[in-house]
Amino acid sequence: MFKSLSKKLAIDLGSATIRIVQVDDLKSEVWELSPLDFRAKLIEEAACLARRKDNHKLLAIGNEALAMQGRLDSLAEIVFPFSNSRILDQEAALVLLRELLKKAFGGLVFSPELMLTTSAKITALSRRLLSQLFYDLGFTKVHLIASPLAAAIGAGVPVADSSGTFFLQMGAGSLQLGIVALGSLLFYEQSDFAGNRLDLEIMEQLALEENFVISLSGAKQLKKEVFSLVPSKKSLTLLGKSNTLANPLELKIKTDHLQVVIDKFKLELELMSKALLDKIPPDLLEDALQKGLLLSGALAKIQGLEDFLSAKLNLPVALLGEPDLLSSMGAATMLKNIDSFGGGLSFEI
Repeated sequence: MFKSLSKKLAIDLGSATIRIVQVDDLKSEVWELSPLDFRAKLIEEAACLARRKDNHKLLAIGNEALAMQGRLDSLAEIVFPFSNSRILDQEAALVLLRELLKKAFGGLVFSPELMLTTSAKITALSRRLLSQLFYDLGFTKVHLIASPLAAAIGAGVPVADSSGTFFLQMGAGSLQLGIVALGSLLFYEQSDFAGNRLDLEIMEQLALEENFVISLSGAKQLKKEVFSLVPSKKSLTLLGKSNTLANPLELKIKTDHLQVVIDKFKLELELMSKALLDKIPPDLLEDALQKGLLLSGALAKIQGLEDFLSAKLNLPVALLGEPDLLSSMGAATMLKNIDSFGGGLSFEI
């Protein structure tokens, strides 16, 4: 159990990144803070740890552990204990969170209250297991809120209105497309073809078509700088090795080299959009189409996304400012004003 002066914490529990903020430290309302001021209050770490395989001795956590990826011997491993709000490794999850809380707050948390973001598609079992995980860490009250709803709140969308807003939350573990209205995520579609899957697809495509093996960090760099949903002439020179001879290689990768993966990703976005639009009632659909589509999450920064979606859906599309922070900001806003909101929004307790 952890001891701290803070009694309210907001945690954005991503598959790749965990963001923690002490709500009591936010003296003004969250929406009055600049993204720079909010980020200064945020603890942001990779959602992983490094440990020995035999005895599970902890080697590093968070960003320090991530820096070891691809550099460990066969006796050690990098573990990401969460995926789309599912606990993949209970022991690693407890260790990682315990250490992150120590790092963030310098001691044990005394009876804190928590607002935790989750996947929209979280199951009842995963909801119970996640809640229990944080109760085991000493939290006395745990609230869960769907990440797209939290991001909409963080963006200042009037989520309690009856008029619907079309929202796409894009992270490492999932794409979550939904309609936010009446204080809830009313209709949604979710796909795991997100940031982590894109990294692996890029690596596999280059190994198959170019006989070129690159690191995971190289794939992430390509995703950020070269991957594009609209025609692009951008390129990046990477170091790797031959798939067959294991010889060191240096290759200039262009957007065209990733076209197969780009087309797969485009198709996934189209299928998600069609599935959601097919089940939305006409009035909500009219609201959403008039307002356009809002994009949030770190993956929403992918090149050409706004233009591609706007052309395919025939509606305005806007990438929100500081998209990776919005879920954290929304969770903090909810917890800071939880007495005012009362039962007005559909988050779980």
